[in-house]
Amino acid sequence: MSLSIEAETKVDTEPCVVAWSNKLFVGGENGAILSFDDNLKPGPSWEAHGVQLFALAASNGKVYSTSNDGGVRVWSSDGEKITEFPASEADIGSVTVCDKHVYAGDELGNICVYQDNVLKAKYNVLEEVKDIAINPPFMFTARDLYVTVTEVKPEQSKERFITQHVMEGRSPLRVFGSYLVVTGRGGNSIQLHEASLDTKFKKLHEVKVSDMILTSLSVSDNVAWTGGWDGYIRRWKISEDKLQPAGEMNLGTCINALIAPTGSGAYAVLTGGRIVKIKAT
Repeated sequence: MSLSIEAETKVDTEPCVVAWSNKLFVGGENGAILSFDDNLKPGPSWEAHGVQLFALAASNGKVYSTSNDGGVRVWSSDGEKITEFPASEADIGSVTVCDKHVYAGDELGNICVYQDNVLKAKYNVLEEVKDIAINPPFMFTARDLYVTVTEVKPEQSKERFITQHVMEGRSPLRVFGSYLVVTGRGGNSIQLHEASLDTKFKKLHEVKVSDMILTSLSVSDNVAWTGGWDGYIRRWKISEDKLQPAGEMNLGTCINALIAPTGSGAYAVLTGGRIVKIKAT
C-alpha cells in the first residue's frame, strides 16, 4: 500500500489542531479557525480566540474550540457563534463529542459534560486531561504516563463515577469499535487494547511507529494513522488483533496534527503552514 499527496494548500498561520465533520476545520496559532472542503478548497474562516487554539472538535454542523480563556466556544460550520460554555477552572486542552454529549477536559483534571449547550455533569480524574476518548459508559483519559478508564453515566449522576482501570500510556488515544489505541509511555509507539472491562482492557499488540515523538493519532475503518516530529505519516491496519504496517510517507517537516475521515484518506497540518490531503492506494 502506497501513500500519495492528493491535494495541498498553505495558510498564513501555524496550524495547530484539526477536526472533521463533512469538511476540514483547522485551528491556528493566531486564534483563527479555517475551513476547507474535502479537496482543500478554502471555505469560511473566522477569529475564534485571541491566541492559539488548544483544542478543536466538530460534529453535526457544530464546531467546538478552546484556548487560554478557559471556556468552550460553539460555532456553526460557517463561523457563526452559537454560544459559549462557562469558563473552566483551568485551560481546556481536550474536547470530544460523543452522540449528544460534549466532553471538555482541563489541566486540573476536570471533565465537564454538556448536552444541548447546558452543563450536564462534571467529574475530576485528578490529573491533567490531554486527551479524551469515549466508548459509553467508559471514558478514557490520558496525560503523559497513564491512561485512566472511568465509568460515567451523565444521565444518572452529575458527579459520581467509578475508576475501573489504569494502564500505562499517554496521549493521544482513540477508540474504534471494540479496540482502544493508545500511545505508549515513551511517546514513539502505539498499543492496541481491547476496549472491554471483561478483559481488563487487555493489551493485544504494540508497535514502534517512530524514532521521535508522536503528536497525532487518528483511527477510522480499522486503520490507524500516525504522525509526529519526524515528519512521517504512517498507516497501520488493525487486523487479527495486531497493528500491521500499511504505508508511510515522509512529509519533510513536523506533523502538528492529523485526522483521517476514512481508512484510505487523511489530512495532516504541518509546521510552516502546509496542509495536505493524503490518499492510500
